[in-house]
Amino acid sequence: MYSLHGLKYFILTCVITATFCFSCKKIKTSEEQKPEPKLLAQVFHYKLTFDDIKDLIQSYATAEDSIQQVRTLTEHWVRDRLLLVEAENNFPKEVNMNKLLEDYRQSLVMHFFEQQVIEERLDTVITESDLQRYYEANKEQHRLESGLLRGYYFKIRKPQNRFDKILTWWKTFPERHYDEVLNYVNKHARTNWSDTTEWHEMNMVIQLFPEGTLSPAAVRFNRGVAREDRDYLYLLYPLEVYYEGDISPLSRIRAQAARYIIHQRELELLESIKKEIYDRDIQLDQVKIYTE
Repeated sequence: MYSLHGLKYFILTCVITATFCFSCKKIKTSEEQKPEPKLLAQVFHYKLTFDDIKDLIQSYATAEDSIQQVRTLTEHWVRDRLLLVEAENNFPKEVNMNKLLEDYRQSLVMHFFEQQVIEERLDTVITESDLQRYYEANKEQHRLESGLLRGYYFKIRKPQNRFDKILTWWKTFPERHYDEVLNYVNKHARTNWSDTTEWHEMNMVIQLFPEGTLSPAAVRFNRGVAREDRDYLYLLYPLEVYYEGDISPLSRIRAQAARYIIHQRELELLESIKKEIYDRDIQLDQVKIYTE
């Protein structure tokens, strides 16, 4: 390892040299000798030079920061190489490294080819019909382990004004006084769930109410709930409710269903490509099978 003074001198020298070469626009000739790369560290027979890490070095305002970055990169390299040497020393002698490398090379080549085919030919458009077919075929895989609901939930500080109408409006919400309630909670609610597309765990929602004031059985479709304690009103209006053991609604598993559909299409496409290649090269007499 280099001292702070040595590293600082080396980096400043590199910067000055690079600046001079750029400003002079000197064209190297074939006769010029390339200088030896600056050695930063050595672990057994492995060597790290400044050229190996120069593309990783970021621009810093001070030489000290640059030096610290070089030290950090060097330290990481040393640790990695020590681990590599230890692994090499303990690598089983009976393992055929050349075969492992060839198998890995083949896997990489096939992987990149498959990815190219998928990017070029995969149909990624998923319709509502596609999602519905998946849902009907896989319902039993999506039974709920706990209840779910979506709807409106508001936590509001109890009105101090006797002319406040929020509880009166709530009795007929959302069929009537919808705008009045939404305007009111936008101004006064401590918690405001107006996005009714989002699903919530029922147990979590029940915990938002004063302890012991709400049970799963009391949570019903299209039936408003109002509870209170000394300081707050707690208002819930479920638009959809599902209990433990029910089949999950499609709207909750749309993303999961879409991923499954795409994955199945990828598998089918790759099998189709394999068959196309097989049939083509069999016809071209590029395949010889000697097991028959």
